Amino acid sequence: MYIPWQYDKSTANIKYCIYRVSTCILFFVAWIFTYLKEPAAGKPRWPIYLTNWGFTLCMLQSFLNSIMIVVTLIAERSAGKSQWKEKILKLYPTYWVINVMATPVAFTISIIYWTLIFGAEGASFTPMNFIVHGLNSIIMLLDVCIVSYPVKVFHFIYPLFLAFYYTIFTVSFYYAGGTTKTGSRYIYPILKWDQPGQTMGVCAGVMVLMIILHIVTFLVYKLRIKIHNRFFLPKIDPPLPEKDQNAGQHAYANKAMANEYV
Repeated sequence: MYIPWQYDKSTANIKYCIYRVSTCILFFVAWIFTYLKEPAAGKPRWPIYLTNWGFTLCMLQSFLNSIMIVVTLIAERSAGKSQWKEKILKLYPTYWVINVMATPVAFTISIIYWTLIFGAEGASFTPMNFIVHGLNSIIMLLDVCIVSYPVKVFHFIYPLFLAFYYTIFTVSFYYAGGTTKTGSRYIYPILKWDQPGQTMGVCAGVMVLMIILHIVTFLVYKLRIKIHNRFFLPKIDPPLPEKDQNAGQHAYANKAMANEYV
């Protein structure tokens, strides 16, 4: 089950393939540059930043999706290669989990960075800064708007798990005496674990924001279905119920989801 355009679910679409491969190349090249642009002393600390965690998720989900759609396209247009499609689509569960986490995490990172961190760090607006803290969210939002995969309300547990795990990591990093590339004890100015009460409040607030953004993603998905029903279904057919628009695309196991909530 590759992930097609919302309005064309029957075959692998060459235009969609171009879109997926283009975004994959963009994510991958930018991901490499986020590491290469660091000075030698800063490279070992590249993995401590949530921005890099989130961008890595965006890159991985884009890469897996591109692989699936390219192989599917080849398999559907080449004799004797139908087994390729069956084999490559075994990657879908992995793609699904990463995508479910990557979307709200990207939105959260963008909002938190530009509202709370950009000014506090005295950072400058650069193309790379915009790509990893802005363009990532734009591309993930575009995916939600045009790509035919379902969004379930209670799937917020997956990005929330990642947020909880990162919180534990930052606590461990601080009390282990870790420092950032600038020598600071704080990975981010809002994560000051020598003020645990305040910082725990910040982390809880970020997690609540992440849940809200996942729900917003769900609402965008519902709007996408309504637009599809209204403008892209054949006029001779009555619109399908919304739940049928993604039949066979219920989460990673396809048949596992009985409703739009879990």
